[in-house]
Amino acid sequence: MLAVILNWLYVSITTYIIGFATLRGISSIGCMSTAKGQKKLTYSYKYRESILIAGILMVNLLAEFFSIIGRVSLAANILLIFICLILFAQYREEIIESLTEGIREIKESGSFWLYVLIFLLMAYGTSHGLMHYDTDLYHAQAIRWIEEYGMVRGLGNLHLRLGYNSASFALSALYSGAFLGKSLHAMAGYFALLLAWQCADLKSIARRGHIVLSDFVRVIAIYYLFTIFDEIVSPASDYFMAAMVFYIVIHWLDLYSMHERAFLPHALLAICAVWVTTIKLSAAPLVLLAIYPIVRIIKKQKKAGLKPILLCVLFCIFIALPYFVRNVVMTGWLVYPFTGVDLFNFAWKVPVETAISDAHEIAAYGRGFTDVAMYNAPFGQWFPTWFSALSLFNKMMFVMDLVCLPVFIGCVIYYAISKMTAAKKEKNGAGGNVQKIFMLSQRKAVALSDFLFIEGISYVALIYFVFTAPLVRYGCVYLWLPVTILAGRFVILFDNRVNTPQKKYIYKAVIALFAVFMFYKCGMLIKDDVPRFRTQYLLSQQDYNKYEVGQKVIGNAVIYYPLEGDRTGYDAFPSTPAPDGFVLDGNDITDGFLPAGR
Repeated sequence: MLAVILNWLYVSITTYIIGFATLRGISSIGCMSTAKGQKKLTYSYKYRESILIAGILMVNLLAEFFSIIGRVSLAANILLIFICLILFAQYREEIIESLTEGIREIKESGSFWLYVLIFLLMAYGTSHGLMHYDTDLYHAQAIRWIEEYGMVRGLGNLHLRLGYNSASFALSALYSGAFLGKSLHAMAGYFALLLAWQCADLKSIARRGHIVLSDFVRVIAIYYLFTIFDEIVSPASDYFMAAMVFYIVIHWLDLYSMHERAFLPHALLAICAVWVTTIKLSAAPLVLLAIYPIVRIIKKQKKAGLKPILLCVLFCIFIALPYFVRNVVMTGWLVYPFTGVDLFNFAWKVPVETAISDAHEIAAYGRGFTDVAMYNAPFGQWFPTWFSALSLFNKMMFVMDLVCLPVFIGCVIYYAISKMTAAKKEKNGAGGNVQKIFMLSQRKAVALSDFLFIEGISYVALIYFVFTAPLVRYGCVYLWLPVTILAGRFVILFDNRVNTPQKKYIYKAVIALFAVFMFYKCGMLIKDDVPRFRTQYLLSQQDYNKYEVGQKVIGNAVIYYPLEGDRTGYDAFPSTPAPDGFVLDGNDITDGFLPAGR
């Protein structure tokens, strides 16, 4: 636990400095300024966690680019510290002022010890727990490859799963501290910590005196954190992705609730969605968030709005570039195992039939089948099997998603009719007022159009998830968001329209139920943790699991393989579950790997 705390302090310091400089630099660009009347002003960021997120994104890019030229280890950390020292020297007074003001605000809100408690609790959860199956299968190996060599040609031929390039692996390698003698795996827990801190803003309900739509997403995010608490010791990309999807949606809804119309904060969240997609492709639908700032700035600035849009596109290309480069070098494909874009013909390219089979296996497994032949089973055949395998809670949420869909469509129709009616009245000089059945007070809710936009994207994400690889751990967040956002909208509608003495009793009952839920989940965590507790975890972090392995000498390299099953963990490096499935492209592993028979 102490090792995790020290690791997180290092992460927080470096990402805060780089994030502060990044956001300050972006907001100082002329076309990124915000307009107030006829004046052009530098945008002032509303949420301090944006600094940490921006910093993590930039540090992740540093790790990915560094992995292209060499191992991500001591030298990469020296470069990171050097950059931080330069930036801190440049922005020293502003960074200190920002930190001081942030701490003062937390103390004045009476939340300082709450944030400290969350920090310690999440550090404890990250110190030990259940190691994800895929972590011992390939996550640990992928991270170690980056620590030891950075990037090697044809790595997907050694182990197909190593072709599943995730930006999170480079970030984990950078902050693992492997050069100190032990590779920590605390970054999934750090992402969970940032989400937990964001969820702590539920306390603001008492201050503002009413609920907002993002509060409902915070509640379901808390449920998610309880679900993964004993697994965040594992550097699985699923946890990085889900935590960031929750963060983006909550932050987006917070901006809506504040009636923030500036281009920059929404554009940055859309750019963040591109980064999350490089962590896990299942986040791709969130890139549609870019529609909102693009449409708004084009309406407002016309041709002048093209400049900030093109600049954001360049940011997105810069974010995606190392991801694509690593894909091509490790597998020969732009996005492995997607074979729809076939641009290269390198010697180390994973054979197309292998890539297709791998993609089919992902689809079949996500639908609940171990037989790859079931990848193209008709919907009526695989859907009942998939649905029956869901937990009771996930079944309930999915059914509610389906129930809410007609309601959402009804809201869209209502909004369209209202807009057309208003346009006709305005054209006839009768004013544009329409009956606002679903409209809420500006104090309490997002605009109907804004709600429809984010709810529509949540349904697109759900459909994308269900019809690609609907394994719950790949995208449980997509099962939960549609009903959560829509139900939250109507609860706020009730709160806005109904003003009876009984309403306060309803709220007290809801608060009591939430308290019972929190006590119950905390109690279950303690119960489950007791058998796993070891005093050494108060100081150090639990190691990766170890397995019995055999070894095979190929050229000048010793390759390990599992004697049982398909997992080897971190220590048996390099390893593969299929020692006869590849050949070296030379005499050493640094020369790369080719498919067997080539």
